[in-house]
Amino acid sequence: MKLFDRIKEWLGLRRLLKETMPDRRPVPKNLARCVKVGIVYLATDEKAHLDVRNYVKKLKEDLGLVKIQCIGYFDGKELPFHLHAKLNFDAFCQKDLNWYRIPSGNVVDNFIAEEHDVLLDLTLDDHLPLRYIVAKSRARFKVGRFSEGNKRFLDMMIDTAGARSLPQFIANIDRYMLMINARVEPSLN
Repeated sequence: MKLFDRIKEWLGLRRLLKETMPDRRPVPKNLARCVKVGIVYLATDEKAHLDVRNYVKKLKEDLGLVKIQCIGYFDGKELPFHLHAKLNFDAFCQKDLNWYRIPSGNVVDNFIAEEHDVLLDLTLDDHLPLRYIVAKSRARFKVGRFSEGNKRFLDMMIDTAGARSLPQFIANIDRYMLMINARVEPSLN
Protein backbone atom coordinates (compact mmCIF):
# COMPACT_ATOMS: atom_id res chain seq x y z
CA MET A 1 0.00 0.00 0.00
CA LYS A 2 1.33 3.42 -0.91
CA LEU A 3 2.14 6.03 1.73
CA PHE A 4 -0.73 8.27 0.61
CA ASP A 5 -3.19 5.36 0.88
CA ARG A 6 -1.91 4.54 4.38
CA ILE A 7 -2.48 8.15 5.44
CA LYS A 8 -6.02 8.05 4.06
CA GLU A 9 -6.69 4.78 5.88
CA TRP A 10 -5.28 6.18 9.14
CA LEU A 11 -7.58 9.21 8.84
CA GLY A 12 -10.53 6.91 8.12
CA LEU A 13 -9.73 4.78 11.16
CA ARG A 14 -9.59 7.88 13.37
CA ARG A 15 -12.98 8.93 12.03
CA LEU A 16 -14.39 5.47 12.70
CA LEU A 17 -13.08 5.43 16.28
CA LYS A 18 -14.84 8.74 16.95
CA GLU A 19 -18.14 7.40 15.60
CA THR A 20 -18.24 4.03 17.41
CA MET A 21 -20.72 3.44 20.19
CA PRO A 22 -18.97 2.32 23.41
CA ASP A 23 -22.26 1.65 25.25
CA ARG A 24 -23.37 -1.42 23.26
CA ARG A 25 -24.84 -4.32 25.19
CA PRO A 26 -23.96 -7.57 23.41
CA VAL A 27 -26.36 -10.51 23.54
CA PRO A 28 -24.42 -13.79 23.22
CA LYS A 29 -26.31 -16.43 21.29
CA ASN A 30 -25.54 -19.95 20.20
CA LEU A 31 -25.17 -20.18 16.44
CA ALA A 32 -27.66 -23.06 16.30
CA ARG A 33 -30.39 -20.87 17.85
CA CYS A 34 -29.90 -17.82 15.62
CA VAL A 35 -32.49 -16.56 13.18
CA LYS A 36 -30.40 -14.02 11.23
CA VAL A 37 -26.66 -14.37 10.70
CA GLY A 38 -24.41 -11.87 8.97
CA ILE A 39 -20.99 -12.73 7.54
CA VAL A 40 -18.28 -10.26 6.55
CA TYR A 41 -15.30 -11.57 4.57
CA LEU A 42 -12.42 -10.52 2.34
CA ALA A 43 -12.92 -11.85 -1.17
CA THR A 44 -9.27 -11.93 -2.24
CA ASP A 45 -9.84 -14.63 -4.82
CA GLU A 46 -12.36 -17.19 -5.94
CA LYS A 47 -11.12 -19.76 -3.40
CA ALA A 48 -11.87 -17.46 -0.43
CA HIS A 49 -15.34 -16.78 -1.84
CA LEU A 50 -15.91 -20.52 -2.34
CA ASP A 51 -14.80 -21.27 1.26
CA VAL A 52 -17.40 -18.84 2.58
CA ARG A 53 -20.10 -20.22 0.25
CA ASN A 54 -19.34 -23.75 1.49
CA TYR A 55 -19.57 -22.58 5.11
CA VAL A 56 -22.94 -20.95 4.45
CA LYS A 57 -24.14 -24.16 2.78
CA LYS A 58 -22.96 -26.15 5.82
CA LEU A 59 -24.79 -23.80 8.21
CA LYS A 60 -27.99 -24.15 6.21
CA GLU A 61 -27.79 -27.94 6.04
CA ASP A 62 -26.48 -28.77 9.52
CA LEU A 63 -28.16 -26.08 11.65
CA GLY A 64 -31.18 -25.27 9.52
CA LEU A 65 -30.34 -21.57 9.34
CA VAL A 66 -32.23 -19.84 6.56
CA LYS A 67 -31.47 -16.13 6.87
CA ILE A 68 -27.74 -15.78 6.24
CA GLN A 69 -26.53 -12.59 4.62
CA CYS A 70 -22.92 -12.23 3.42
CA ILE A 71 -20.94 -9.23 2.26
CA GLY A 72 -17.46 -9.47 0.77
CA TYR A 73 -14.86 -6.86 -0.07
CA PHE A 74 -12.66 -7.16 -3.15
CA ASP A 75 -9.59 -4.88 -3.01
CA GLY A 76 -9.68 -3.93 -6.68
CA LYS A 77 -11.32 -1.35 -8.91
CA GLU A 78 -13.92 -3.69 -10.44
CA LEU A 79 -15.67 -6.78 -9.07
CA PRO A 80 -14.64 -10.05 -10.75
CA PHE A 81 -17.36 -12.18 -12.31
CA HIS A 82 -17.60 -14.68 -9.45
CA LEU A 83 -18.53 -11.88 -6.98
CA HIS A 84 -21.49 -10.44 -8.83
CA ALA A 85 -24.62 -10.40 -6.68
CA LYS A 86 -26.17 -13.74 -5.91
CA LEU A 87 -28.90 -14.58 -3.44
CA ASN A 88 -27.71 -13.53 0.05
CA PHE A 89 -24.19 -12.78 -1.27
CA ASP A 90 -23.21 -9.18 -1.96
CA ALA A 91 -19.82 -7.61 -2.61
CA PHE A 92 -18.25 -4.21 -3.00
CA CYS A 93 -14.90 -2.94 -4.24
CA GLN A 94 -12.66 0.16 -4.22
CA LYS A 95 -15.05 2.20 -6.36
CA ASP A 96 -17.56 1.97 -3.46
CA LEU A 97 -15.11 3.62 -1.02
CA ASN A 98 -14.89 7.31 -0.24
CA TRP A 99 -11.66 9.29 0.17
CA TYR A 100 -11.15 7.94 3.71
CA ARG A 101 -11.57 4.35 2.42
CA ILE A 102 -14.97 4.08 4.13
CA PRO A 103 -17.57 2.10 2.16
CA SER A 104 -20.90 3.49 1.06
CA GLY A 105 -23.72 2.51 -1.25
CA ASN A 106 -26.94 0.54 -1.03
CA VAL A 107 -25.27 -2.85 -0.55
CA VAL A 108 -23.24 -1.65 2.44
CA ASP A 109 -26.03 0.47 3.95
CA ASN A 110 -28.56 -2.37 3.76
CA PHE A 111 -26.15 -4.81 5.40
CA ILE A 112 -25.32 -2.38 8.23
CA ALA A 113 -29.00 -1.60 8.87
CA GLU A 114 -30.01 -5.27 9.23
CA GLU A 115 -30.31 -6.52 12.83
CA HIS A 116 -28.45 -9.83 12.81
CA ASP A 117 -28.42 -12.09 15.85
CA VAL A 118 -24.74 -12.80 15.19
CA LEU A 119 -22.21 -11.11 12.91
CA LEU A 120 -19.22 -13.27 11.93
CA ASP A 121 -16.11 -11.39 10.81
CA LEU A 122 -14.13 -13.93 8.77
CA THR A 123 -11.18 -11.65 7.94
CA LEU A 124 -7.65 -12.79 8.73
CA ASP A 125 -6.13 -9.30 8.43
CA ASP A 126 -7.26 -5.77 9.23
CA HIS A 127 -9.05 -3.96 6.40
CA LEU A 128 -10.71 -0.63 7.14
CA PRO A 129 -13.72 -1.07 4.81
CA LEU A 130 -14.68 -4.36 6.50
CA ARG A 131 -13.85 -3.08 9.98
CA TYR A 132 -16.18 -0.15 9.32
CA ILE A 133 -19.05 -2.51 8.47
CA VAL A 134 -18.40 -4.57 11.60
CA ALA A 135 -18.24 -1.46 13.81
CA LYS A 136 -21.39 0.13 12.37
CA SER A 137 -23.45 -3.06 12.16
CA ARG A 138 -26.57 -3.28 14.32
CA ALA A 139 -25.86 -6.96 15.08
CA ARG A 140 -26.53 -8.07 18.63
CA PHE A 141 -23.32 -10.15 18.93
CA LYS A 142 -20.14 -9.64 16.90
CA VAL A 143 -17.49 -12.35 16.61
CA GLY A 144 -14.14 -12.34 14.84
CA ARG A 145 -10.38 -12.76 14.96
CA PHE A 146 -8.37 -11.71 18.01
CA SER A 147 -6.29 -8.59 17.49
CA GLU A 148 -5.61 -5.40 19.43
CA GLY A 149 -7.40 -3.38 16.76
CA ASN A 150 -10.60 -5.44 17.03
CA LYS A 151 -11.10 -4.97 20.79
CA ARG A 152 -13.33 -1.92 20.29
CA PHE A 153 -15.49 -3.48 17.60
CA LEU A 154 -16.01 -7.15 18.48
CA ASP A 155 -17.84 -8.73 21.42
CA MET A 156 -16.02 -12.07 21.21
CA MET A 157 -12.59 -12.60 19.70
CA ILE A 158 -11.17 -15.97 18.75
CA ASP A 159 -7.42 -16.52 18.72
CA THR A 160 -6.38 -18.07 15.45
CA ALA A 161 -3.58 -19.96 17.24
CA GLY A 162 -1.30 -19.80 14.25
CA ALA A 163 -4.02 -20.75 11.77
CA ARG A 164 -3.45 -18.56 8.75
CA SER A 165 -5.99 -20.15 6.44
CA LEU A 166 -9.64 -19.27 6.12
CA PRO A 167 -10.96 -22.86 6.43
CA GLN A 168 -9.10 -23.33 9.76
CA PHE A 169 -10.43 -20.03 11.09
CA ILE A 170 -13.97 -20.91 10.01
CA ALA A 171 -13.67 -24.25 11.84
CA ASN A 172 -12.54 -22.44 15.02
CA ILE A 173 -15.41 -19.96 14.85
CA ASP A 174 -17.90 -22.73 14.21
CA ARG A 175 -16.64 -24.75 17.19
CA TYR A 176 -16.75 -21.85 19.66
CA MET A 177 -20.04 -20.42 18.45
CA LEU A 178 -21.74 -23.76 19.09
CA MET A 179 -20.41 -23.77 22.67
CA ILE A 180 -22.10 -20.50 23.70
CA ASN A 181 -25.13 -21.11 25.90
CA ALA A 182 -25.12 -24.77 24.89
CA ARG A 183 -27.78 -26.82 26.56
CA VAL A 184 -26.38 -29.60 28.68
CA GLU A 185 -28.56 -32.68 28.67
CA PRO A 186 -28.71 -34.46 32.03
CA SER A 187 -26.98 -37.81 32.14
CA LEU A 188 -28.83 -40.95 33.15
CA ASN A 189 -25.71 -42.37 34.82
